[in-house]
Amino acid sequence: MGSVDLHRDGGIAVITLSNPAKRNAMTDPMWRRVPEIMREIDADPAVAVTVITGAGQVFCAGSDIGGLDDLNHAEYPIAAELALANSPKPVIAAIEGPCFGGGVELAVGCDIRVAASDATFAVPPATLGIVYPVSATQRMINLMGPAVTKEMLFTAARLDARRALDVGLVNRLVEPGRALTEAMRMAERMAGLSQLTLRASKEIVDGLVARDLDAETAIGWVQRAATSPDRPEGMAAFRERRAPKFTWRPD
Repeated sequence: MGSVDLHRDGGIAVITLSNPAKRNAMTDPMWRRVPEIMREIDADPAVAVTVITGAGQVFCAGSDIGGLDDLNHAEYPIAAELALANSPKPVIAAIEGPCFGGGVELAVGCDIRVAASDATFAVPPATLGIVYPVSATQRMINLMGPAVTKEMLFTAARLDARRALDVGLVNRLVEPGRALTEAMRMAERMAGLSQLTLRASKEIVDGLVARDLDAETAIGWVQRAATSPDRPEGMAAFRERRAPKFTWRPD
């Protein structure tokens, strides 16, 4: 049946995709579970960063084709992707082994992707006669450009981890078995930084990429920063040569 599990490690929420018999392929219930979990994470002020990974040495081999609801399936992966992308908090994908189809859709919905050096990536809709979601296709274009996106969609060929790094699909490569460890290390660093800055940065960067950032949004973040406790704390910590203790949280 498969499951999507959540546990917390301090200020980090860890989501684990688990369907070991099918290399963590996503069933419809698993797809539906992701937005539910993300709503819980987004509403929890104690969580600063989210990490999503797969059980064992596999991230996600895509959708479980044999267990899909043909009438409703298309909307479920898109909703999961959007839940990750639209979270106001940073989301990191820790990728081991295969990351195919729906796995790529989940990965590109994240802000940062850490992959094992033996991970592989593929988008195989052309082998099934289906159309890849427009939202995920746009994210692939934003990361890799149209030429590599077309190559992946037109050929359904696998990209090895080195090429995925070179074309911008992933941010960082690590030794096999170390993707989650590195993602958690990054998340721990983020959790110790100003949550105001992280949230502002995510909304501003995403708005600039989508070309829909309005001046009010940018100005609003600048104004919030000017009156938040994080600004004087950061400056005091810098002067005193100590680690800052940021306390800003959203209302």
